[in-house]
Amino acid sequence: MSSSDKLITTTCLNCGSDKVEYYCAVCGQKAQATKQPLRVFISDTVETLFNIDSRWFQTIRDLFLKPGKVTRDYIEGKRASYLPPVRIYISISIVYFLIVELIDSNQIFFVNFGVDDGSNSELAKVIQYSLFFLVPVLAFFAKLLYRKRKQFFVEHLIFSFHIHSIWLILLMFELLTVWLNKSYDYAWVSIVSEILSFPAQLGTFLYVVFNLKRLYAQGWVKTILKSLLLMAFYVVSLIGVVAVYALIYLDL
Repeated sequence: MSSSDKLITTTCLNCGSDKVEYYCAVCGQKAQATKQPLRVFISDTVETLFNIDSRWFQTIRDLFLKPGKVTRDYIEGKRASYLPPVRIYISISIVYFLIVELIDSNQIFFVNFGVDDGSNSELAKVIQYSLFFLVPVLAFFAKLLYRKRKQFFVEHLIFSFHIHSIWLILLMFELLTVWLNKSYDYAWVSIVSEILSFPAQLGTFLYVVFNLKRLYAQGWVKTILKSLLLMAFYVVSLIGVVAVYALIYLDL
């Protein structure tokens, strides 16, 4: 018996089922014996990482280039090509907050709260971390605006996770401009920063419009008006969070 023959087992080692080909038909575990040469272990590891990476990049690509498509496909059950909404949001959030800490930025949603270590800095941090808690808030407002469609709340929650994922990526571009201005005191740097900043700011709103248009297939006028309302509700909620924090913790 060759070494390759020893790698495959006809009985699932996880659940004991005999309905096994390449994978177990009952629990989904790969039909692979426990004793493996190093080359097989490395091959499996690379394959796993490659699959995760390809799904991650495909999800980001389609979120950017085809607004609303990933959300609609995921709701309709076409999920194999994409990472789950929560997973993609958390992975992007980790990168975003790491960048925030590395460049020590108090900039959020294109508003600079200053560079001091006092109350302005505290408010900036509150707003940055409030994005986590405002995901269900945005979903709730979307459900209100489209209540006649009788959709489950989780469908709007998927939409909100995808919206926030793209917002965080756009905010990373804004953080790049902050880093450039901090690091280089040249006129051309300021110009480059403005060029990078403008599409990021504009994209924050336009991405919502295009998502709602694809998801709910209403006319452009209705979609733009509902996008404005959605953003207004969201900003009011954000201001509310900041106001409560300022009153309770900062004694303002």
